[in-house]
Amino acid sequence: MNTADDLIGQLVLIHPDLNTDPARKAGQVGIITGAELENEMVYVGFGRNGHSTYGTDAVLLLQPNEQIRQNLREQFTALSVNDYKSLFQISLLQELKPSTANIKTAMSLALQSEAVRTNSMRSVEDALGLRRDQYMER
Repeated sequence: MNTADDLIGQLVLIHPDLNTDPARKAGQVGIITGAELENEMVYVGFGRNGHSTYGTDAVLLLQPNEQIRQNLREQFTALSVNDYKSLFQISLLQELKPSTANIKTAMSLALQSEAVRTNSMRSVEDALGLRRDQYMER
């Protein structure tokens, strides 16, 4: 995933801990309908419930399954039993058949705890490498 075109049609989760969310869609699943990466903005549709614009750091994608599996191995002792089970279920849902229903189920599992979300999701900003090193511009 390298461009705005790669994002269109992706199912996403709006970060559940947004400080300001005029559309009140935090924690909801939507679909990317467009992006202005130069402005770090993503347009997300919510079906009949409208659409809204979010910063790339507020829109979350599932991590690739290989990364989730690696997180399971590396975080084995740090995760609670329930968090481990949820991460494992997310991995299975991605592996079995990445259908819309399975992705939505995986995203709802990611909402169960911050540990699960951290180990299974990443922001659009991170996925596209939009974060700039503050020391690089000096």
